[in-house]
Amino acid sequence: CHAGKTIADASRDYLFEGFEEFYTPEAYTEAAKRIKSMGFTILKFDLHPHYAGKDALIGGIPTNKAIKYEKSVVEALREALGDEFPLALDAYQGGTIEGAIRFGKAVEPYGLLWIEDIIDWRNLEGLKIISRTLKTPILTGEDIYTVAGFKPLIEERAIDITAPDMLTCGGIMETKKVGWLSDLYGLSIAPHNAASPIATIANVHVAASMAENLIAVEFHAVAVPWWEDLVDGISKPIIKDGYIDVPEGPGLGIELNEKVARKNLMEGEKFFEE
Repeated sequence: CHAGKTIADASRDYLFEGFEEFYTPEAYTEAAKRIKSMGFTILKFDLHPHYAGKDALIGGIPTNKAIKYEKSVVEALREALGDEFPLALDAYQGGTIEGAIRFGKAVEPYGLLWIEDIIDWRNLEGLKIISRTLKTPILTGEDIYTVAGFKPLIEERAIDITAPDMLTCGGIMETKKVGWLSDLYGLSIAPHNAASPIATIANVHVAASMAENLIAVEFHAVAVPWWEDLVDGISKPIIKDGYIDVPEGPGLGIELNEKVARKNLMEGEKFFEE
């Protein structure tokens, strides 16, 4: 449990933050401080060698230029957040095994919570090599369908943390199965969640019923001002001090606000029944 709340009372959420244009260490730290001030207790950031600019990779292996850049970002984040603040990185499934190890070794001294998608999840043997070489936990799973897809990675201990996405892995029950199997083999779980408050609350219900191997559920919509307005029936703000209280009403305990949903449709998009 965390922050004085049992696992049945609330679900911890971690904040994912990416950048569209600016990838300087200063931009990362500015975002980190802003998000931390909002009460989030875990942060995850994108970090890829390409952000270092031209000549960042040679044959899928990060160059000295890329490594120097990546270390500068992580060092700046660690300095801004403090040594004890949980910090994770998303590496985008790019590059080679050797490149992944070089990157992982470079950021190893900074005590990361995990590195996500360090190579393609389908490269089972490659992930086994990386996981056994690096001290930082390795996480993957957002593109994996059903518990059967996770089974080889878990049984072979090719990763340390599973990250099923409820909307793509098979729904509520399939996500729970991934959690159970992960726990059986001594792995942690941190569900991937880049979705509406409806899917987020569904994840919260699942997370609240998981074992002690749960780390947190992802929150991916800090830049969407109307995100929590999409639902009614739950106290707001939905996320308080990095946690979401589990709704007690029937079903998921929330209702879709159709007015808000219609107002924020993408251009050319139709509502469900239209």
